[in-house]
Formats: sequence, structure tokens, C-alpha cells
Amino acid sequence: MSEILTKYLTQRESSQLEFKSKIDSPFKIARTISAFANTAGGTLLIGINDDRSVKGCSELEEMTKLAEAAEHLVIPPLEIRYRAIMWENRKKVLVVEIDESSDKPHEALDEKGNRTVYVRANDQTTPVSKEMSQILDKTDKAVESELLEQQNVKYLMVFLKKNKRVSAREYAKLVNISEYRAKKLLETLTYEGILLMLSKQRPPQFVLKQQ
Repeated sequence: MSEILTKYLTQRESSQLEFKSKIDSPFKIARTISAFANTAGGTLLIGINDDRSVKGCSELEEMTKLAEAAEHLVIPPLEIRYRAIMWENRKKVLVVEIDESSDKPHEALDEKGNRTVYVRANDQTTPVSKEMSQILDKTDKAVESELLEQQNVKYLMVFLKKNKRVSAREYAKLVNISEYRAKKLLETLTYEGILLMLSKQRPPQFVLKQQ
């Protein structure tokens, strides 16, 4: 089991991996787990500092907060899996796994009862607009291979792996096409489930769904 934890500790946080020393509140962790479920799934390690050193945690205390978040603060509720791994000096780390959900979009409740849809954008949990929430509900269809074989799309994939995000204007300059055409292609890739659109930012930014 410790080999599994060692493997995670060699990685950096990403769209599918996050470290937390502890859960500050059920409301905050509801954002994180719903974001994983709305994007491509992921793994949450509790008891790990930001520098990837092992702090350890109380299994019962952290699981109580997780259960409250998954069952009562995420709509619709989420199923999560977890296991406790014992590290050196009897420090316990929780490994929580969240699958990409077939019931997305999931909303997270805040302390005032407001509902917000979150996604994972690179290593951040980010709120998205109602428009993107509706797109999430339709992105379970297969991606057409012809689309990914387009040269303009290949350039985009390389750019996003290096630069994390792109606007329509930046993409237009990158591949020497009109901004209108660039925007339409980015939106198509979003509907196909390849990209996420962060439309609450101005101008809207696009990121890879899996980074």
C-alpha cells in the first residue's frame, strides 16, 4: 500500500490529483469532489502538505466531513471510494477516488444554500457558467477521430499542454485563422468533451479537460 502513496507523492497536483493537509470544511471539499466528478474524475489525498510531505490525518474526522459533503452538499449526491494508508511513524493518509460522473453536472452547495457547478482546470477547482454546465450534460458522446487529426487541432493540443489555457484570439493568431473561426472550433471541441470553457473569465478561456 505504501508503494501506491509513494507513486502519488512523485507527482504534482493536476486536473486529476490534489493534496490536502486536512479538510477545512465540508462545504469547501464539496467543491473539490464535485469538480472531479464534473471533469475527468480524480484522486484526493488527505494528510499531505502542499510540499508533498506527509502530515497524516484523523481517518474518522476527515471521512465524516467527506461523507457530509458527498451525501448532503453535492447535488445530485456523489459516491466516493477511499482507503487509509499507513505511512512512516504511523501517519495515516486517506486516498479518496472520485470517478467522472454519468450524472453530471453536479452542483456544490455553499453556506448560504447557493448552488454552483465546479470543474477542474489544470490544478484548480473553478466555477463555471450555466452555459458550461449545460455543455457538461451533453459531453458523453464519442469524439470523432477526424476532428483530432486536423492540423489546427494538433497545434492546439501541443499549445495547451505547455501553456495550460487559451482564448479564441490567441488561438486565431497561433494557427493564422479568423477569431470567429477559432472560437467556433474551440466551442466544438468543448461540446465534444475535449476542452472546458471557463466563460466566467473575460475573455473566455479554454483548457484541456484532462491535463
